[in-house]
Amino acid sequence: MRMTKIHPSTYIIYYVILIMFAFLFTNPYYSLTFAICIITLIRIQGIQKEFKGAIKGFIIMGIMIAVINPLTSYQGATRIYLWGNYFMTLESMIYGVILAFCLILTLLAFTSFNKAVSYQDLLYLFSKKFPAVSIIIIMALRFIPLLNHRLGEINKLHDFENENSEKKGLINKIKNLVDSLTVMISWTLEESMITTKSMKARGYKTAKRTSYLFYKINRIDVIFTSFTIIAATLSIIGLIYGNGRINIYPTINFSFDQFPLNIYYFSFLLLLLPLIYLEIKEEMVWH
Repeated sequence: MRMTKIHPSTYIIYYVILIMFAFLFTNPYYSLTFAICIITLIRIQGIQKEFKGAIKGFIIMGIMIAVINPLTSYQGATRIYLWGNYFMTLESMIYGVILAFCLILTLLAFTSFNKAVSYQDLLYLFSKKFPAVSIIIIMALRFIPLLNHRLGEINKLHDFENENSEKKGLINKIKNLVDSLTVMISWTLEESMITTKSMKARGYKTAKRTSYLFYKINRIDVIFTSFTIIAATLSIIGLIYGNGRINIYPTINFSFDQFPLNIYYFSFLLLLLPLIYLEIKEEMVWH
């Protein structure tokens, strides 16, 4: 149970701004600051296991993007010849790395968001006005973690069955993977049909939805939202004046000697700290 009760809409406003800023601010100093703060927040929230399980997939996805971009895009002035007349540009390589890093930051922000806001909170906010849209959003947010969990259970069963089996090798592993995916999809589809029938039987969408949850806008919500909007506004003003973003095409204009010690950088930093402060305060109160 949390001592500080924050309205879900406050969390949503905050995380939407974070996700937007993950792509808008491409300066490496801003991106590294974002990464340090969001990883610290995830650690304080106590979701290290989810983080460790997800970061492997995030890194693989990021590497693929960083590799594919220079192979498919030839924008930029600095050519790097690999063999013959085939070349890649330094700018497209750097842009691929930055894009991959921004995507990883976005996925990390979603990981933290899933901890801060439950699907019941989202239903509480959106189901009264948009029942169909809200249930689609909830299913989408729940879908990937649910499939990962079920695939893990199925793989444990396969490992137990094949522990003493003499059939090994790549072909057998592929067959086991196909069998696992088939069972997982069948299991999910069957449960979705049961869930749909249950919702229909309970009269979903036939009347105004009620909820056992109850939130009201408190003083902490006003302070949190006001602080977020002020810090975000100053950061965007800095972005307009060229602070926090680097130009890559036609040539990159960034140097690591240009550390952004200004009010716009500190506004961006302050934007990342409120939830860390609240989580640390919560830990201190409980201990």
